[in-house]
Amino acid sequence: MAVFLQSGVAMAQDVASQGQDEPAAPAEQGDIVVVGKRAQNIRDVAGTVNVVSSEDLTKAGAKDAEDIFKLTPGVQFNKGSADGSLLSIRGIGTSTSSDNTSVGQLPTGIYIEDVPFTDPFQYVSTPDISAFDLDAVKVLRGPQGALYGSGSLGGAVNYTFKKPDLADTGGSMMVTADVAQGGEAQASVYAALNLPVVSDTFALRFVGQYQNDPGYQDNIGTNEKNVNGRSVKGGRVLALYRPDDRLTIDGLYIYQESHQGDTSASVGPDVRYYNSRHPSSYNSRFSMAKLEVNYLLGPVKLTSLTAHQSKTRNANGDLTRLLVPDVTTGIDVPSEDFLGFGPFPQVTEARNIEARNSNGFSQEFRAASAKKGRFNWLIGVFGQDVNFHRTQNVFLVGANDPVHDDLYFNVSRDGIAKERAVFGEVELDIGGLELGAGGRYFHTSVSFDQVRTAALASSANTRSLTHTESGFTPKFQARYRLPGDTVLYALAAKGFRFGGVNTAPGAAEYKSDNLWNYEAGIRLAPTSTLNVDVGAFYIDWKNPQITSADRNGFLVISNVGKAVSKGAELAIRWRPVEGLRFNGSMTYTDAKTKAPFQSTRNFATDVAGGYTGNFEVPAGTRLPGTPKLQASFQPEFVTAGPSGTELSLSGTLTYTGKRQAQIDSALMLPAYTTADLRAKVSKGRFEVGLGVSNLFNSKGVSQASYGYYSTGTGTDGYADYYLIRPRVYSLSLRVDM
Repeated sequence: MAVFLQSGVAMAQDVASQGQDEPAAPAEQGDIVVVGKRAQNIRDVAGTVNVVSSEDLTKAGAKDAEDIFKLTPGVQFNKGSADGSLLSIRGIGTSTSSDNTSVGQLPTGIYIEDVPFTDPFQYVSTPDISAFDLDAVKVLRGPQGALYGSGSLGGAVNYTFKKPDLADTGGSMMVTADVAQGGEAQASVYAALNLPVVSDTFALRFVGQYQNDPGYQDNIGTNEKNVNGRSVKGGRVLALYRPDDRLTIDGLYIYQESHQGDTSASVGPDVRYYNSRHPSSYNSRFSMAKLEVNYLLGPVKLTSLTAHQSKTRNANGDLTRLLVPDVTTGIDVPSEDFLGFGPFPQVTEARNIEARNSNGFSQEFRAASAKKGRFNWLIGVFGQDVNFHRTQNVFLVGANDPVHDDLYFNVSRDGIAKERAVFGEVELDIGGLELGAGGRYFHTSVSFDQVRTAALASSANTRSLTHTESGFTPKFQARYRLPGDTVLYALAAKGFRFGGVNTAPGAAEYKSDNLWNYEAGIRLAPTSTLNVDVGAFYIDWKNPQITSADRNGFLVISNVGKAVSKGAELAIRWRPVEGLRFNGSMTYTDAKTKAPFQSTRNFATDVAGGYTGNFEVPAGTRLPGTPKLQASFQPEFVTAGPSGTELSLSGTLTYTGKRQAQIDSALMLPAYTTADLRAKVSKGRFEVGLGVSNLFNSKGVSQASYGYYSTGTGTDGYADYYLIRPRVYSLSLRVDM
């Protein structure tokens, strides 16, 4: 079972490795974690923090993001193809599909070891980190603009890895076998090796993986079965150098690549097949190099964090369904339907070949109080430059254009996005009352050159575009500790994300959007075996960036309207007797628009929603991808087995309510429930696990994107549905050295 930890319990971190000399608290009610760039008792954090530890991931048999985020209700995982899934927290998001995301920064910040991995302008990918040898996945709910910067409107997700052990040589190896219901069987191998080079001073840790996810989806157009299997391979090297108690140098290099032979989309919400003449394949890779230096200078802790990261994602997609509803006879594409060029008779296929990549450099310097005292503080500066490149070629087979060999449209985009910031926070402890304030001043800029060529154009269309903005994101918080380890907290925090320039013909700039999050909660510990956390939030979102498609299919971002998200979160952890524990959590989120706005879609008919014309999205429309209710329940029982073994039985039951698929379509996704079971037998260094996920083989829809094509006499629509995995049986063998 994976334990869901909400503002209460987490695995104790090696605080010394963070350059702190404050010992980790052993009590389950108050473990020390690094949150908000400082080591804190998690029960003293003003705000809601979810920490899923390495132990929790192991018990759940988690492999990737789809497994990890089912354990954190209130964090909506919108499934896509390889490295193309999107996350939203507390309902803050206006798109659930990476296929409908080209420009614009996502509203949830993704960080690896505190290094930002969220694309500031040109979306490339969402790295799907393997769960093996992770130290923890930390989810910070609510905007993190004060300390983490752009792209954390709804919150931030921070992956941290197990650090090298300076004293002991050791490691782990795990082999897994997975069989998907109605699909194929695949095996995966993972390994980790810890190697002290200089005892108690310098150590290395090597981690590698070759993961194969079984395919379970068929493509009836290509007559191929189990087409969506995914392979993931890569590894990382971590270095830790600590010559004395004052200096710690932490290095990391990670590389991971994924390949998927065809899409994971389905043609309907209750089937697991697709229909296209050609496969839609995806190849993705990312890497990061990080050097972090921590130095204790008396009462001050100095930190330098330097990183370089790169991402690439190539897609070869079949778009025939978009432009050619009847591929048996072909259609005439009217001149007004696609960039003003045509008509082209007998178009029978539409293909899209696209390459996106980015590489960036970031540098952060911080100074902070080294020990928690009556007055605590932190100041820092941050800079990041991210270069991006995108090429896209659209082919219309049968367009009868011998000069361009069916190449109908080409676009390339090269540019750079920059962010500069100064940030800080202070905290005053007055007895049991702690008051804090902080903020971040930022300056962002986006500049790029775009070249667009269409088949019958006399020349290429070239544009050079720039956009700059500055602003301030404050944060205020208060905590009060009552007798009996009861903590009250309240906070108000602001978040923002990059503005930019649309790339569609004639489209205007769009500004950064921002929101205020108001939150209050109480953490109760009535006994040493029971923790109860209750919180409520209200988010006021102004000028949200809304993405929709114009008549030619180009994605356009507009600052429109207003939205509000409000809700409540509950988490309970109970251990009635030794070896038995129950963890439950529930999140209620009501996220809606508060003002109407005009969609740019401009199609005659929306089949799913019944809208007509250049329709108005009314006030009160639910923000997409967010259920009103999510819940999770995880029991675990551990007991001694025969012959000196230990037996563990665990389960995870999750409920996801119905959701709106897109903000400008009334297509609703039904609610679904999943159940996972896992048994584990361990003895000494060896462990055998047997599990089944999605026990009842639910066809829950994670996300769906609704699109349109034109027939010349009207419009029709199509939808791509991304379903959760079917029932999967898993066997794992692990040895720790």
